[in-house]
Amino acid sequence: MSRVSIFASTTVALLLALAPAPVARDAIDEEIRLAVGSQGIQGQARTLARLAWGDGNDNHELAARAREKLTLYGKHGMQAIAESFQWTDLTLSSDIMLAIIEAEKEMSSGTSSYTTVAVDHAIWFGSPEAKRLAMQYMSQRPIAILLLSVMDAAYEYPQLIPIVIETLETIRDDHARFFLAERMEQGDTRTRERVAAAMATIGGQCFQYLRAWALSEQPELREIALRALLPNTTIGDLTTLYEYVAMFPDDDPNLLIALQARAQILEALFEAQQEIDSASPQLDD
Repeated sequence: MSRVSIFASTTVALLLALAPAPVARDAIDEEIRLAVGSQGIQGQARTLARLAWGDGNDNHELAARAREKLTLYGKHGMQAIAESFQWTDLTLSSDIMLAIIEAEKEMSSGTSSYTTVAVDHAIWFGSPEAKRLAMQYMSQRPIAILLLSVMDAAYEYPQLIPIVIETLETIRDDHARFFLAERMEQGDTRTRERVAAAMATIGGQCFQYLRAWALSEQPELREIALRALLPNTTIGDLTTLYEYVAMFPDDDPNLLIALQARAQILEALFEAQQEIDSASPQLDD
């Protein structure tokens, strides 16, 4: 027998030895079938969740197979998955969050109320890693109703502050301005930069904070705020820009140049608007 033939035979034998035995897989499926019994779909889902993440199951193959079957239930398994955060070991909560993502892929309509509840449970009851995965998920599918849950996670686990800020930026609800303002006042340089960028993206009443900070006596605070605000300034911000130049002529020269360039653009827009208004026919009362 040639060396190639010997190598091929050895490789096939090794792969067969490593592959899960069909009989063992069938036995696991049969055990799951007996555990599920004739319950309704919600009862089946809860049983699968207990088999996947419950304390009493030391059979890892059985747990993995039950988890796999549960994710295939899609929205019908979401409630059982969400409830699992309340009784399972905290170390398993990140895997439960991953199961939520997998189960959603089985849903024809994408994010739904079922997913929202499950993600909310991950943020409330999950480990820091589960919370991080939930917010990472929300960067692709923002869930505005979870705004408060996201902010609470930062108070509980300060190490999550960066991803919390990113998530709030994605949600784009200016009710986050109070939390973000605290981070801007108390945070380090990188945190302040993240906050300012997020508030500029969120807009709304967040701009009021950026305008106020742009005239702060703290050099770092005002420069970070102004850099975030500058691309979003309107004609109404011309006064703020003029005040900045008058109050802080010794600030970063490049920032002052960018500010003056922006002011010129806004002035041109203001003059054009005035010309349009003056050319419009005036109606008598």
